Amino acid sequence: MDHRGAAAPEQHQPAAAVPAPRTGSPAPDRTDGGAVLRALGLDALVDLLESANYGVCITGEDHSWVYLNPAGAAVIGRPFAELAGQDYLQSFAEHERAALLELEHDQRAGDTGFYANTVVRPDGSEVGITWSGSVLRVGDRELAPAVFHPTFGLGPSDTEAVVPGAAAAGIAEGAPVEEVLASLAREAVDRSRALGCLLLAEADEADGGRLLLRASAGLPPGTGDAVAEAGLSVSDLPGGELLTAGRLLLLSDGRQRLERSSPPLAEHLAGLCWQGAAALPLHRGGRTVGCLLLLMPASVTAPTKSELTSWSALGAHASVALADEQLRAQAAELERRRLGRDLHDSLSASLFSLHARAQAVRRGLAAGDGELVAAAARDLEELSRQAVAELRATVTGIRGGSPDLAGALTDLARTCTARDGLPVRLRLAAGLPAVDAEHTEHLARIAAEALHNCVKHARAGSAELALEVRGSELVLTVADDGRGFDPGAPRGGGHGQRTMRERALLCGGWLHVDSAPGRGTRLVVRVPLPG
Repeated sequence: MDHRGAAAPEQHQPAAAVPAPRTGSPAPDRTDGGAVLRALGLDALVDLLESANYGVCITGEDHSWVYLNPAGAAVIGRPFAELAGQDYLQSFAEHERAALLELEHDQRAGDTGFYANTVVRPDGSEVGITWSGSVLRVGDRELAPAVFHPTFGLGPSDTEAVVPGAAAAGIAEGAPVEEVLASLAREAVDRSRALGCLLLAEADEADGGRLLLRASAGLPPGTGDAVAEAGLSVSDLPGGELLTAGRLLLLSDGRQRLERSSPPLAEHLAGLCWQGAAALPLHRGGRTVGCLLLLMPASVTAPTKSELTSWSALGAHASVALADEQLRAQAAELERRRLGRDLHDSLSASLFSLHARAQAVRRGLAAGDGELVAAAARDLEELSRQAVAELRATVTGIRGGSPDLAGALTDLARTCTARDGLPVRLRLAAGLPAVDAEHTEHLARIAAEALHNCVKHARAGSAELALEVRGSELVLTVADDGRGFDPGAPRGGGHGQRTMRERALLCGGWLHVDSAPGRGTRLVVRVPLPG
């Protein structure tokens, strides 16, 4: 299919380039196929073209449709009467138009090879075609005849097909992501005529979208290093701009495109003798983060419908695996932060109290005060038991605790007074709403950390712990009469305020600290009422 021509003649005008036999001319040589066709005459030749099952077209120097037979019109999806004189390139996938134009010089030089391209029909469906064409002169005009036939049709039902296999089973069973991706790459090659498969995905979004080889099949050793050294992003791959937009690509010139975008990687893959490529975008979190790249041999002009169906399903499986990997990483990070918060909030206070009791034992021993030593030892025993229980609950995530928030705060105030010697005045409003276990855990932890700060940092003489409803919010307040501090001043090494703020955010609320040197501290947490 070439892309040249002057003004379009009438529908059958190009056939005039085949001269009708002259009266009195000698009988044609039956061994000369061309002479036999010429002897059939113009009408017979047109009838042959019109009734052929293959698509036949002629295009001109201005890329216009000059002729298209009925079989070809069925593939294109529009009758020739609607196409006559229009730019035929508009009937092909946008990313393939430049490659079609580049074939012009090869055809002028006599190239009659077979090529694969994608027709985009008016309804948006795509039809792959295999075609071969040439260029010839008719008087002072240049025309490009071509013959083509459909090789596949790709519709929504194809892209949604489910391909069973080891990779799909691995995803369902929670297998390691690398194992799933490796299985997908092998299936992509085993189920098709592809020579090799590269499953590429971003290492880290913050790293500029640099791609790494996450899995492969049929590739030479060292391909992973070659990909890493290339430093490619999705947009650098063959057809990258359309891949970024989420488009499946079929590239008859995939090798040439890779040679232009990444010569070292193309050279590394040169031993495979590949020519075309199929590129399927991989998605995660609503973004295109990678590509399933299939390398096709030069003898394969277009993938079959079954190959496309298989690849589309495998690409969807790969996207699921990448999304699952991200969710696992996020879950691990959330769990790490939970453990960090819980270890800080539970063990920090316990260890501080153990340290205080150990100092009391030392003082009692130095003063010969057996009663003080005995009391401190009893406290040490009880505190160490509580610390072990807290550690077990933190690691397992299973807590007994009080059944409601009011009960938890009551226990907390009593424990702080008895254990740390800090008088805590408890003020609970009447008719408090029920709070779920997760919010109870977070709010009780915030109150415990705030009271611990009253003892450890504020050197307070007393504190107040209050819970009330204000409008549509539940308000928790912890106030003390300690030495206070400047909330805006940098404080190194502490995690208390950060973990308290994280817990408030997890409840859908916020935390505010009001303090100043010499006038105590007031901490307020506001969270939406349940329901």
